[in-house]
Amino acid sequence: MDREEDGTPLLLHVARVARSTPPDARPVAWLHELLEWTSIDERALLAEGLSPDQLRALRLLKRRTDSRSTTAYLGHQRLIAVAAGDSGRLARTVRFADLEDRLRHPHVRLDGWSPPYALALRLLRSGFAQVAPADGAGEWAARSQRKTAASGAH
Repeated sequence: MDREEDGTPLLLHVARVARSTPPDARPVAWLHELLEWTSIDERALLAEGLSPDQLRALRLLKRRTDSRSTTAYLGHQRLIAVAAGDSGRLARTVRFADLEDRLRHPHVRLDGWSPPYALALRLLRSGFAQVAPADGAGEWAARSQRKTAASGAH
């Protein structure tokens, strides 16, 4: 798929993200939507020169579901925030750029749902230090959204 649900060319988003990342993260930035939107074989990426750390970063960035759940979305961001090694660093670098671009150019789904980009960026910057254990993450996310809404932040 080469277009987002609203018809915007996906490549515009990908190019903006790639331009805003340092050189060592650019291959991951250029490919960060690839695993979600295509069925490309990971071995083909490695054969074309992608490093194992870059592939692991792409795997971290790939959402496993297209759920409209804020809790699931923030849970995925938390995995990126706490990921170890160079793959974790690359994934975080690209996710920062991705979220910042999505704040400027929101991806609003056809059903009207949009991920909580501002909250995810704030939490990623904080390293998700305030996130409760998984069993309390849903309530924590709801409280965080209420605080964000009350403060007028987006």
